[in-house]
Amino acid sequence: MNLQIQGVLIVAILLVVALSGCEEGRTPTSEPYQLPERTLDISQAQWPLSRDQEPNSDISYAQYGPRFLPGGYDFHAGIDLYAPTGTNIYSVLPGEVVQRAEWDGQSTGAGNAITIKHSDSLATSYLHLHTINVRVGERVGLEDVIGTVGETGATYPHLHLGYFVELPNPDVRDERFSRNPLEILPYNDPGEIPYTFMESGEIVLDLPLQSMTVNSVELIAGDQSRIADYYDIVARGWTLRKEQVQFGIHFEAARRTPDHMRFELTVKPANMDFMPERIILRDFNGEVLLDASKE
Repeated sequence: MNLQIQGVLIVAILLVVALSGCEEGRTPTSEPYQLPERTLDISQAQWPLSRDQEPNSDISYAQYGPRFLPGGYDFHAGIDLYAPTGTNIYSVLPGEVVQRAEWDGQSTGAGNAITIKHSDSLATSYLHLHTINVRVGERVGLEDVIGTVGETGATYPHLHLGYFVELPNPDVRDERFSRNPLEILPYNDPGEIPYTFMESGEIVLDLPLQSMTVNSVELIAGDQSRIADYYDIVARGWTLRKEQVQFGIHFEAARRTPDHMRFELTVKPANMDFMPERIILRDFNGEVLLDASKE
């Protein structure tokens, strides 16, 4: 073999060894996890307790938005799914665990909680866990048990499921960026929404608990109107979103029905400066769910 050919072979061998060494030295799990938006298939989203993709597979005890609490009015930035303590919890979509918070054993609030990033803009959170089965940086699939249902920081065993869009820092759960989890979970059509215009100016709505997709309320009288969008409300922050008057509309949520199927929401102008003649409810897609006028 002449020297020229021998030299070429030596260079080739050294190049292969160098490339092999780079590949062996790379640690995939040490790199920042990036799941481009275009690769995230929202249609594979599953309910986190049943792992089912059928509509309304998990039982919702509290809806996104205005709700009743024994202590008074509240604006809920997620949905509460009931299950006994110890029930397995799965991620709604594949992703990376970016936050893990452990309960101090005393305070109310999130309790044991984790946040999972699914893409550059989407994340979900899981609160009040009994146990946490994952660590920060771990990548999870649809089949992985990420924790179990508990009541840490809460008054009864359930899973609070949060959904977030465009979190400035995905490692920090910021409910100002929360959205209704039904945006990505399969649900049944909410169907007809019964309503009653009261002589006092209030409008009483009978809403479905399991398919609560209402995201804006508009009250109209002549050329005047008041409109409150739930995402605008939650963007105001923890304290301000809990005020019952939002963008000129007063909200009052009543208890859910014993079968956990429906709840009552009463709305009216904040100062009764006009008597509503018409109400329009829209969902988070902007679709009209109810357009009703006073008879």
